[in-house]
Amino acid sequence: MDFLAQPNLPDLINYSLVAPRIKVLYVPTTKVACSTLKLLISQAEGSYNAQAAQEIITPNISQEQTIHNYRVHGLTRLFDLPRKKQWEVIESSEWLRVAALRDPIKRAYSSWENRVFLHAPGTPQSILEMCSDVIVDGYVDVAATFKKFARAIHTDRVAFAIDDHFRPQFNTLYANQLEYHHRIYIDRPGEMQKLADAINERAGTSVKLQRLNSGLGIKADQIFDKETADLIADTYHEDYEWFGFERHNFTAPTTSLVFNPIQQALLNNLRETTERLTIVSRAAFHRVGFRYGLSQVRKSLWIRITNRKGKGDTRLLQW
Repeated sequence: MDFLAQPNLPDLINYSLVAPRIKVLYVPTTKVACSTLKLLISQAEGSYNAQAAQEIITPNISQEQTIHNYRVHGLTRLFDLPRKKQWEVIESSEWLRVAALRDPIKRAYSSWENRVFLHAPGTPQSILEMCSDVIVDGYVDVAATFKKFARAIHTDRVAFAIDDHFRPQFNTLYANQLEYHHRIYIDRPGEMQKLADAINERAGTSVKLQRLNSGLGIKADQIFDKETADLIADTYHEDYEWFGFERHNFTAPTTSLVFNPIQQALLNNLRETTERLTIVSRAAFHRVGFRYGLSQVRKSLWIRITNRKGKGDTRLLQW
């Protein structure tokens, strides 16, 4: 296979993470074991900062999710490297380039469950409005609500592209431009461990895989009927065509999964907790932002006062 890297490839994959010590490039895909792999690579690199996970003020439902914060994983972001170094990471045989793939149907459901159904922090309001609950006798029908999402994203995929959880894996990995040494399928037994072994061997470590951010435990057979499965497969057709995923054979003409009162109460509680967490986090950001801004103003004024000829000092540009 020929890999033709376009001149703007570094800009397209600027969200990639680099472990400089062990020379590993990881191109993450949302809802494809990215929490587990970020933790694995950062621990092998020696950059993982457990203390930072206790201090950051981003709205995370669990401490496990803090691994996505760059202060916690400590890995270098590709866009922080000089252009020449970016191309070295992308093309040099000395670097190990890794990525992971997941069954599109499982990934679509996992993305919807986390971002839409549980109202994860940061989910665009426009997406939540397009995917409101389907209610039966006062309780959510999970299968019908997911089908509503499947119809909406099939109709207007661009509207969902503002959240990277809903973009095709092909659009994230740029697999026709970047040669990967390990591009694993996490649904296949043993592939995650093979990647862990390769990274540990490279790093001289013995980091163990940890499963993070498990969902609600709802099975695909409880959610998918033929229409829903066909809509998702058509929406993510690039992933099936490029990565060779086999289509599922869901034959049921319709399905339903209506919550009982206890399940509904738990869902409502989770959503309320998430909303409250987001509000508290936003307030904390405002306070930290104000203090930081005020300190920068003070520093700049002091520079102006003590060095009147230094009006071009770059430190004056920080605010």
